[in-house]
Amino acid sequence: MRKSIVRDLVILIVIFGMIWGIVSVFPIFPEKIELLSIDREEELGELYLEIIQNDPTFSLIENQELDSIVEIIGTRLIDGLGKSRYEYKFYLAETEMINAFTLPGANIVITTGLINFCESAEELASVIAHEMGHAENRDVISRLVKELGLQILTSSDPFVMGEVTRVLSSAGFDRKQEKEADLFACELLENSDIEPRTLASFFRKLKEDIDNDLLEKFEIVSTHPNFTSRIRETLEYIPSEDFEEIEIEVDWQEVIKMIETQ
Repeated sequence: MRKSIVRDLVILIVIFGMIWGIVSVFPIFPEKIELLSIDREEELGELYLEIIQNDPTFSLIENQELDSIVEIIGTRLIDGLGKSRYEYKFYLAETEMINAFTLPGANIVITTGLINFCESAEELASVIAHEMGHAENRDVISRLVKELGLQILTSSDPFVMGEVTRVLSSAGFDRKQEKEADLFACELLENSDIEPRTLASFFRKLKEDIDNDLLEKFEIVSTHPNFTSRIRETLEYIPSEDFEEIEIEVDWQEVIKMIETQ
């Protein structure tokens, strides 16, 4: 009886060892979710952007002066980023909702409510840099593939695509993705000669201004939670000793006036 138990145990150990060896050489389970190619992601981004352009909920606008200001900020960050797999495009949506979100293919939508909420071009740059972090880390497409699956994500059904677009504008990322995007933003801001801890100032201002009466305006609150820990972690980022901030040459008071008369 005892010999039989020992023999069975040895057999089990041998079998386990063989399985472990096979899995080590020929992995059965992928370590990461299989993502779409960059080209396919960009195609999807164009399709979702077209849906947003035809959706009165989002109200994408073209304002030459505001577009040029966003372009100035975006170009500064793109230059700081250097080589990228994406060609970034920035779009304005007229709404009081304070938000910014990234569509597949590095299409970043910025609301006029967010611009009006920011106190400087540098604050807006910090938010855009954070969204660029989500794009570069492919958080957008990986979250959609994980939550919805490739079949739904690549569906050509207008209803399904419309619902996916709404998910893109409102659903948040997990804590790890947010932390990585915050760090990416700090590094990008530093490389762009913008004070990286401006992101912490933006988070603090959000945290201070949120109350029950205004909560419906702060879409960014539901998509970017945990402000207390993120303020602390961002303030812990120390730029290099030779860092020198260069002001973004934008008259922010004029920007606010343009938003108010839009």
